[in-house]
Amino acid sequence: MFLIGNFSSWARRLALIAGVTALLMAGLAGARAAEDEPIAATVNGEPITRTELLLALEFLPAQFRQMPAEQLFPLIREQLIDIKLLAKKGGEAGLADDSRILARREFYTMRLTYDYYAATIVKNYMTEDFLNESYEKFLENFPATEELKISHILVATEEEVEKVVEALEDGAGFAEAAREYSVGPSAPKGGELGFIRREQVVPEFGDAAFVLEDGEISEPVETQFGWHVIRVAERRTQQPPSFAEMETRLRAEITDRLVSEAAKELRETADIELFDIDDDFFAGVTVAP
Repeated sequence: MFLIGNFSSWARRLALIAGVTALLMAGLAGARAAEDEPIAATVNGEPITRTELLLALEFLPAQFRQMPAEQLFPLIREQLIDIKLLAKKGGEAGLADDSRILARREFYTMRLTYDYYAATIVKNYMTEDFLNESYEKFLENFPATEELKISHILVATEEEVEKVVEALEDGAGFAEAAREYSVGPSAPKGGELGFIRREQVVPEFGDAAFVLEDGEISEPVETQFGWHVIRVAERRTQQPPSFAEMETRLRAEITDRLVSEAAKELRETADIELFDIDDDFFAGVTVAP
């Protein structure tokens, strides 16, 4: 029963969506049910169809969509039974002609038409070749960023850093000296910071670190944090993400670009006139935050 309790938290939203969907699809759903579409239930003779179940599924939070179908769809069916019963009573009360519903029906019809037409635009261009070309262009512009595996010893004063330099010259290991002298948070790890890009550190630190050879130790460097002795262990060039890692982002970026370009082209020949949207525009209206 805990699951059904959670389920009710999205049922109110589903009720609105399903009500709009029912207004948009009432004739179509009835025709399909009468012909060959599977029916999950009837409510006073009115069918709950597979189409309605699948439409409701689209609006579920992701965690519910992971449920096995044999558990999920009976729960959706139960919600749709309640929705149909209450929607019927609302219709009998005259709500089918309510201006709020009529306005939303018109708006959602427009929005759904936009969504499906935008999807058609994208489908015509979003081929595998187009995706691969977009990935190649991304690689061409991917910055070859050098990263250094850095360790450092941080102390507060110049006198203390001179002691560190002396210890290193006397043969102390760098990690050992870091654990003994450093006041930085990396001291317990022998001063190791991991791989660092130049833009991640203050300029004085970066200027000193990024001229060192692998295994080389810097002269003392002063920054706003204190005095550092820096050691570079190795360097590497950051590798670009793979196509698999980039595919979702590429698809989203291409979709946004294609739809924006299509709208821009239509704007060039459209007769568009803008009016002020000020406080008077929303007089008497509560705008959700």
